[in-house]
Amino acid sequence: MLRKICMLVLAALVITGMKAHSLEVAIQFEEIEGLRKNDAVYFDTTRVGAVKNIEYTDAGEFLVYVVVENQYATLPKYSSTYFIDTDPDNYRRKAIRFMQLRSNGQALKQNAVINGQSKYAAIYDQITQKFRKNLQVMESEITELFRDLQSLSDDEQIKQLENQLEKILAEIENLSSQMKKKLETEILPRIKQQLEELESRLEKNEREEKLNDAEEKYDQVSEKIYI
Repeated sequence: MLRKICMLVLAALVITGMKAHSLEVAIQFEEIEGLRKNDAVYFDTTRVGAVKNIEYTDAGEFLVYVVVENQYATLPKYSSTYFIDTDPDNYRRKAIRFMQLRSNGQALKQNAVINGQSKYAAIYDQITQKFRKNLQVMESEITELFRDLQSLSDDEQIKQLENQLEKILAEIENLSSQMKKKLETEILPRIKQQLEELESRLEKNEREEKLNDAEEKYDQVSEKIYI
């Protein structure tokens, strides 16, 4: 009997300890789209918690209280994107999903209140962040390329420039006007300068036709900026 009581007390302490280390926060939504108590919370595709309660406020918004299990308590960040979606494990139910689109970010504190958004706003944010990141990666690659170009042969330089122009062509139609401006004013002039330097050297040996493909790709990029 004493052993049974000790086991019950130990189990209660374990449950209490787990609860104490779980993260409880509230997420504000304008619409809850059929979300209910006990619906799941996901980080990307991993289930990390559940909806504890839902309140409708005097301000005309919904406060959704969620509990994130203790082993996942450091995943939700103030910079994360929170939205309501269909539960990937049960299409009849809704779920809260959150994603970390930006690197780092401060973990949520206990009882924090944060803003959620619609699924479509979250998707747009994800797409925008992806293309912004891709442009930054592209710019970094080009900077590194120009730093190392002088150690390459003319033929290898042409090949590397063609590769970068192909990457730009693959992304350019999805870039915002601000990103296109950066491409136009900062990245393309550096590529143009390098092409002109190569052309000047190649003309001496009557090999300027080697630049035809690279120059054609450059012209295609230039045209697409203004579309």
